This record gives sequence, C-alpha cells and structure tokens, in this order.
Amino acid sequence: MKRTRRIIACLAGVFLLSCQPYYDAPAAGDQFLAGIHETSDLNVDVLFGAFGVEDYPEITSKLEYIISSRNFRAVVITYRTTDPSGVPVIADGTLYYPLDCEIRGVVEMSGIAHMNKNGGSSEDIPVLEALPVLAGYAVLIPDMIGYGKYGNTKEMFHPFMMTDNLGRVTWDFRLAAAEFFRKLGYEIPRRTIISGYSYGGGVGLAVARYYQEHHRSDVYVERVVVGGGACDLNATFRGFAANPICTYPLLPGIIMSLDHYYGLDLDYSMIFRGPLADNYASWYDRTRNASGLVSLIGEDMRGYMHPDFFRPLEERNSEFRKLQPILDMNSAVDGWVPYMPVYLYHSTEDEYVPVEAADYAYREFRNKGAYIVYKSGPGTHADWGVETFASLLLYLAVK
Repeated sequence: MKRTRRIIACLAGVFLLSCQPYYDAPAAGDQFLAGIHETSDLNVDVLFGAFGVEDYPEITSKLEYIISSRNFRAVVITYRTTDPSGVPVIADGTLYYPLDCEIRGVVEMSGIAHMNKNGGSSEDIPVLEALPVLAGYAVLIPDMIGYGKYGNTKEMFHPFMMTDNLGRVTWDFRLAAAEFFRKLGYEIPRRTIISGYSYGGGVGLAVARYYQEHHRSDVYVERVVVGGGACDLNATFRGFAANPICTYPLLPGIIMSLDHYYGLDLDYSMIFRGPLADNYASWYDRTRNASGLVSLIGEDMRGYMHPDFFRPLEERNSEFRKLQPILDMNSAVDGWVPYMPVYLYHSTEDEYVPVEAADYAYREFRNKGAYIVYKSGPGTHADWGVETFASLLLYLAVK
C-alpha cells in the first residue's frame, strides 16, 4: 500500500509539471470526438521515474529490449457516448502515441477503479497502462463514466461492471480516437489488443466480449491480456464472503452504483451493518480514497457487511435477492466463448479482488473450449500487476 501511494503521488506530480493546455477544437464534422483539452510531451525517463524504476525490474528490464519510442505524447480528449440508460454524455479519455517512430498498432487499455471521482487515467499522467507506447503502440485509455474533468460525467456513479455500457463507452472512445488519429494521417487498424489490470482486468474482458458480440466485422481482437479483475460479480461476491479481508473497499460502492442505475431501492440496513449502515451515503460520496475509507470501516468486511452477505445465496435476505439478477446479467464470463486467446493473471493472496473471480473465468472458458492461459500464485495485488504487464510487453516485443 505504501508503494502504491508513493506511485500515485509521483504520477500526480509529473502530471502537474508536464501537462500543458491544448486548445485546438476538433474539426467540424467529427461524430464522436468532442474536444481536445490537454497535451503532455513525455519521455521514457519521466515514465520510469513516475512509477519507480527500481521497484519493478521485471518490467523495466524487459523494456530495455523492446523500446521503440523514447518520446511520446499524451492527449486528453472528450468524446460522445451514452450512459447506461442510453442518455448522451460527454466522457473523457487519454491517447498516448509515439513521437519518434511510426505507430506499430493499437493497445486498448482499461484503467483501475478509483474510489475518488477526481481520479481517472486522464488526471494521472502518465499511468502504468501507458507502457505499450514505449514499444511504439498507440494506447487508448478511456476514463469511463464517472471520471474526467472536461466531460459531464464526473458527478455520476461509475457503472461498475455493467458490461454492456463498459463495452459501448470503450467502443465510442475507439471511434473518437480514430477521428483524432486520422487528422495525424494515421488510420487505426482493425486489429487490436485489449489489456487491463485490477478493475481494468474485468473491464478488459467485458470490452472484448462487447467487441465480439457487437462489432466482430469491424474489429479483430488478436489477444486479451488481463489480470486482478472482478471478471464475474457472483464469483467476486463469493470470494469476499469466504475470505472477508479487503484492503481496497470498493464493494459497497459497487452495490450503490448498481442500485442507482437499476432502481433497486435497496434498504441498506439489510446490506450493510455497523456505522456504514448509517453513513454509507456520505462515506461513499466519491470524495475519499481507499485509505480514507479503510480508516472508517476497516479491512474486515464482517464489520461492515450485513451477516446475510456471508450466507449461501438461498439464505440471504430480500435485499440481496433484489441484487442477485443484476449480478447474474453483468458477468464478463457467462454466456459467451471468446474467439481470441485470453491470458489471465491473478494473485492467490489478493486482498483487493478475490482470486475466485479469476478461477471462475478460467474454469468456464476452458470448459467451453476457449483458448485461455491462466497464471496465479502467491504475491500481492501489485506483484501480479507486474506479471500481467510484463506478459503484455513481451508479446509486443516478439510481434
């Protein structure tokens, strides 16, 4: 956790020092690109310094062999998309692309989950998800709804693991990116790579599913490299119930988001317990970070989740039963067979997202005949983030 906080602080400092305003409006006639707001010209030393090169030799040692670009640009854009109800909104995202070599291809990255609405990939430049730019790739990182300082979604709930909306918002960002890059004389190829870690791991799978089910003739996903994510909400809930220590207390916010978008009208006295049952609205108002919330509710979920959360599904109370159909319909695993190879990573000691989520995805995909490679083992959530990104970078190196 200390390392994570230090990394975030470094990223914020780099952002303040390096980011310059960029006021050119997009050309008339763009269907998805709504605005171009900031540009930052960066280099490999800034990126390495931002996340602590000495802390991640597994990544940096490999990068020395694959670096094609040492100078690159980050551009924050806004774009047109829709919220889960289909209402038009303006969302934010960041594009990274090399300045000293030709663009070799595209990697579409899903970012981590932020507790605070002032987080997001466009407000933390550079981010680890930008690493493929050093291999000469354009990297597309949408903030998703609920984040971003230039669009109009910051005050909205983020639609946690609402798979259709996550896919739609990412697809619209891809189309906006295509309009942006076309002005630079670069056409985004049909082939793409999808990746992400932590919450971005589950989102990455949801995006791959959406692309396959809705845009198979438009885009070809050649590989999915994800890890550490809540691939399936039911499996995630089961994992937390079995192992209730959580150092990144996102679950109450997920439940509140699903309640909001699906109009469940939950009675939170039957969902939470203790001080959280009385203070959930103010504590989870998206102004606190993870450490601030842990200081309020602790790491043991038995202290803030209703006892029925830890019981078998059929023994849970009526409020959890209201929630159940929503969990069933928002799996990034159930009901499809990926046509693309999936590489999945997860720590067996993860205290952010339980390993049961990845176990479930692996078992289901394997049983359906999908090509899936699953690696797991001891280590922290951060350790397996390194494993995930190292795997992605090695693949880019040998392509």
